[in-house]
Order: sequence, then C-alpha cells, then structure tokens
Amino acid sequence: MRITQNMMSTIFVSNLRKQTETMLQRQEQIATQKRINRPSDDPSGMGRVLAGRSTLTAIGQYMDNIKQGKTRLEFSENTLKLVDDLVQQARRIADEKSGSEVTADERQFAATQVKEIFDQVLQLANSKFGDRYMFSGDKTSTRPFRVEDPGDPYTVSYQGDDGSFRYPIADGVEVTVDADGRNYFQNYADGGVNIFDELRDLIAGLGNTDLADGSTQIAATVDPLEGAHVQIMNKRSEAGPKLYRFQATEEHWLNMKNTVQAAIGREEDVDVTQAIIELKNLETAYQSTMAAASRIIQPSLVNFLK
Repeated sequence: MRITQNMMSTIFVSNLRKQTETMLQRQEQIATQKRINRPSDDPSGMGRVLAGRSTLTAIGQYMDNIKQGKTRLEFSENTLKLVDDLVQQARRIADEKSGSEVTADERQFAATQVKEIFDQVLQLANSKFGDRYMFSGDKTSTRPFRVEDPGDPYTVSYQGDDGSFRYPIADGVEVTVDADGRNYFQNYADGGVNIFDELRDLIAGLGNTDLADGSTQIAATVDPLEGAHVQIMNKRSEAGPKLYRFQATEEHWLNMKNTVQAAIGREEDVDVTQAIIELKNLETAYQSTMAAASRIIQPSLVNFLK
C-alpha cells in the first residue's frame, strides 16, 4: 500500500492530539493531586471511590450519634448525682430530726431546708439536654414534672410518657437511654419510691405542731429515702455499660474510617513525583514527534501544526 503525504499527516496529528491530551491529564493530576478527577478518568475506580465516600458519610452519622449519646449519658449522670446528694441530705435530716428531743424550732428550720431540697430536685427532674427535656419520654418539649395545685406545692404529677432516646450506632443497631422520668423519680415501673411524695411527707412531719405525731411521720420517711438513694444509684449504674458500648463502637468506627480513607486515597490520589516524571517524558516525546514531523511532513503543514 502506498503511504501518501495525507496519511502521514493524519498519523502525526492523531499522535500529537493523544500526547497533548495525556500531558493535560498529567498536568491536571499534578495540580489537583488526584488521579481521578472525573468518572471518565477511571470508571471502575470512581465507583469504588463513591462507595467509600458513602461509607464515610454513614460512619460520620454513627459517630455523631455516639457523641450525642455519650454527652447525654454524662449529662444524665451529673444530674442524677446531684439528685442523689440531695436525697441523702434529706434522709440525714429525717434521721436526725425524728427524735422526741428535737424542738419545734429545730424542725421548722429543717423543714425550710427540705423545702429547698424539694425545689432543687424538681428543678433537676425538669432538666433539659439541649432544647429537649431529659425525663419526659418522647414528649421532649413538655416539662415532665409539674405542681398541679398551687395550694398544694409539694404534690407533683408526671406530664411525659414512657418514651426513650434511641441512638443508632450501626446498621440495625441502636442504644436506648431511658427517658421516662417516673422510672427515676417515682420508680413507676417497679412500684418503688416516689421521691417527691417522700419529701412532701418529710416536710409535713417536720411542720407538724404535734411533735410526737411529727416524729412518727418523719421516721416513716427514713427508709423510703434510703430506698430512693438505691433507686437513683440503680439508674446511674445503667449508664456504665451503655457508655462503654458507645466508646467501643466509636473506636471501631474511627479505625474503619481511617481504613476507608486510606482505600479512597489509594484509588483517588496520585503519586505527584511519578506524575511529574511522566509529564517530562511526555513532553520529550511530544518534542520528538514535532521534530520528526518537521522533517517528514511538508513545511506548510508543519507550520500549521506549530
């Protein structure tokens, strides 16, 4: 077959176009430090990169949930510790002021202390985590405990429900944190101690003008308040295993995140040094092709190509 001038020109132009495209690709890779800048660069590789990014998004959401769960448990622990301290203080008052030798003035002063304790416990029971009430179940915008009758300021009713906070930490896996305030302050599920009622009864006993009858009332609250202490401690103990699970899962996802990021990097990132070497080689080849063209193709065509 006879090789014509037109055929040689076409071959040179085609080779120059391919070399130019490859040089532009290497220049872009060096500038972005990415081997894949668009799906057409490596369709299968881009598919693996997108899958990796989707996994990172899911991991990020799980880690956010874990962070929220841990913070919620820590906040709850601090709140319940304060409640427990107040309950134990009330129990000590009940134990110390139940004797017949205690004067009416001493009991009145103690009643003032217990009223303050009652108000603090009620305030803590109505604590918010962010903009949501901690102990109102799913009714997070509703204040969980409220005094219904202003004329009876120490009788409290529950306004929430039996809902709980749920934190997804993996596909199909979630950690549940009890948010039913009755289980903390009234032990509704097990028929245990209603802390508000016991504090109310203690206040009534301390304020009873019949000292003997008051002693009986006060003494009757000692054991229930000790039970309230145990009740709060039991709820506090539930946080330990959940917190450990959050921490262990968080560590797992952190390791997984690093692994996925490394895999994406292997697919997506470019070896800049190697890309620079390849670009230099391509430039040399391009110059060689141009030099060869100048000797073989008619000058008018070479001028056109330049």
